[in-house]
Amino acid sequence: MIADQLRTDAYREAVRKLAPGRVVLDIGTGQDAIWAVTAAQAGASRVYAIEVIPEAAKLAREAVDRAGVADRVTVLEGLSTDIELPERVDLLVSEIIGTIGGSEGAEAVLDDARRRFLKPGGLSIPHRCVTTVAAVDVAELMPELAFAPIMAPYVEQVFASVGRPFDLRLCLMGMGRDQLLSTQAEVEDLRFEDLRPGTTVDRVESRVTRAGRMHGLGLGIRLWITEDGAAIDSVAQWTNWAPVFVPLSDSGIELAEGDVLALEFTRKLSADGVHPDYGITGVVRRGETVIAEISWESPHGGGGFRENPVHRSLFPLPR
Repeated sequence: MIADQLRTDAYREAVRKLAPGRVVLDIGTGQDAIWAVTAAQAGASRVYAIEVIPEAAKLAREAVDRAGVADRVTVLEGLSTDIELPERVDLLVSEIIGTIGGSEGAEAVLDDARRRFLKPGGLSIPHRCVTTVAAVDVAELMPELAFAPIMAPYVEQVFASVGRPFDLRLCLMGMGRDQLLSTQAEVEDLRFEDLRPGTTVDRVESRVTRAGRMHGLGLGIRLWITEDGAAIDSVAQWTNWAPVFVPLSDSGIELAEGDVLALEFTRKLSADGVHPDYGITGVVRRGETVIAEISWESPHGGGGFRENPVHRSLFPLPR
């Protein structure tokens, strides 16, 4: 993630601008404690850095020591929802952003942090995130569709944590504006200084702008690090938040310019009370005629396995 220059530069600029003279909380600081250290070096009066992974917390303390800011940075180990701070903070920094905006549990985690830790009128980095949805033609990418070898251990860990295999959400590297067949509708609008976790249903329409075969939907994010800054768009720009591919049709659904996707994007908290379950339903209309139906469910705890051609190709049965 640190190598993601677009993301890193935007965060660094925001922290340096907003941290001086303020008490700062960095949630999910990671082994490098990069934003905690940046905040202290920029002139924050005190910084609290929370990290849940014990080894990463240990390395974060070492990074703080190496940077010479241990007198102002305190690394706390555990879940932010279980930790108490000795004071409220002026600035809340986090990177709990998923390839679908809220999929890492940002809404529940940061709502708790805002209520318990942030002073009235306090600021958040990032400021806002929305998820985008559009029809995509990925025919040019399909022949090369495969997991990068480096991802195999992570796939195995995900399956082990749930206790069974399931159809993973697929981040499709290389999917960008060239694959879009329609406008990008915005759903899941997260404004981090005023969060309201719970079930939401966003009803949106996306208009087809060029003819093609729709193999599925492309989900991206638009992320505003600060209120007055430019948005990072994961479909239009290269970032580590690679767009998510929602497979709908192996052969593709023929779309004509002017067709309309009428969608309902549903988000509700999963059984763990933190991470969302997602679903999309809807239709494709040509004038008044429905030419295709759309249905996709992606619960946080995992749904079925090998339920569509893409996942059957990624996980072939042994012969």
